[in-house]
Amino acid sequence: MNRKRLILLFFLICCIVIIITQCTQQQPTDVRGENYAAQETCIQCHKDITDHYFHNAHFKASRTVSSASVVDSLGLNEGTYIFNNKTKVGIAKREDGIHQIAYVNGQHVKEERADVAFGAGITAYTLAYWYGNKLMQLPLNYLVQEGEWVNSPGFPSDQIYFGRAIVTKCMECHSSYVDARKIVAKNLTIEEEFVKNSLIVGIDCQRCHGPAAAHVKFHQEHPATQDAKYIASYNQLSQAQKVDMCGVCHSGANLQLLNPTFFFKPGDTIRNLPEYTSYSGEDPDVHGKQKQLLQASKCYQLSNLDCTSCHSVHNEVIPSVAVYSQNCKKCHETVQHTSLNKKALLAGQDNCIDCHMPVKQSKAIGFQRSSSKEMIPYKQRTHRIAVY
Repeated sequence: MNRKRLILLFFLICCIVIIITQCTQQQPTDVRGENYAAQETCIQCHKDITDHYFHNAHFKASRTVSSASVVDSLGLNEGTYIFNNKTKVGIAKREDGIHQIAYVNGQHVKEERADVAFGAGITAYTLAYWYGNKLMQLPLNYLVQEGEWVNSPGFPSDQIYFGRAIVTKCMECHSSYVDARKIVAKNLTIEEEFVKNSLIVGIDCQRCHGPAAAHVKFHQEHPATQDAKYIASYNQLSQAQKVDMCGVCHSGANLQLLNPTFFFKPGDTIRNLPEYTSYSGEDPDVHGKQKQLLQASKCYQLSNLDCTSCHSVHNEVIPSVAVYSQNCKKCHETVQHTSLNKKALLAGQDNCIDCHMPVKQSKAIGFQRSSSKEMIPYKQRTHRIAVY
């Protein structure tokens, strides 16, 4: 009897220890680890900033698409995309979201629901669906200004394709984090999978300001302290460090770091990476390399100009060219433009941008229209400020 009581007592003690341990164990507030704070804590102290930032293009770089109401908020329409008289893709809204449906010879052969939308809603949306633990790109993109479904860039021009996997490199610039795992496929190739519930969509505060757990803890314990502690201050960064923080995503898709760029922090540098290519006078594609193009500009080289001189990263409103031009006039107020006629002078009075940062057409990206071989070009403004 005594032996049974001892065993029972030991079992009860073990249960109590396990319960106490689980109750007192501090769980990470963020999937990125204990150095990161929950997003809600940023809102508590910086509501005026976050109210605007939640409508900013960076925060909307990716979103989950979980219902018809989200689809409506993105402005996605139903429709049909025709490859040829035998092959087409239907786009249908349903209660659980928006679906792309493949039809071949009138037969329904495949259907997938969009789970994630990439894009801020300025130019285009790319849609993706979960296939097990892989995130796969859907066949069609949506062009916002045209209100038109188009074949996804780089996809076959004459057939429906559901097979392109979205890789970590894409996620590093369109989300705040996802846990990626390397796996060995059946053909012994290395493939990549994601942990679904680890995905943090959009570019959140800590992607640009660094881990905030210590910052939050300090200011919760010292609410009277006004100076920001244990968080990066952009005002204290050098010009190069500021531009590098943007350049980690705006230097071209070939930039690879040893560690995921999810953990790139203010003050880190990318210029010493072997994959980083400086501007050397060529005409790089406008889809990327904004950092190198800016650094090739005399405005950058001869002043303290950085990305935030023109771009308000917290603002929800995209300024007009007239507003951007006011930044130019802070340094170029006395420029005469003696070579221009009166008409050109009048046109450029409040618009420095179209002449000195012209819109160019991408050589790498275009969008194929329905029932056509016509390609809608992707256009973007160059960031090399110059006389063209």
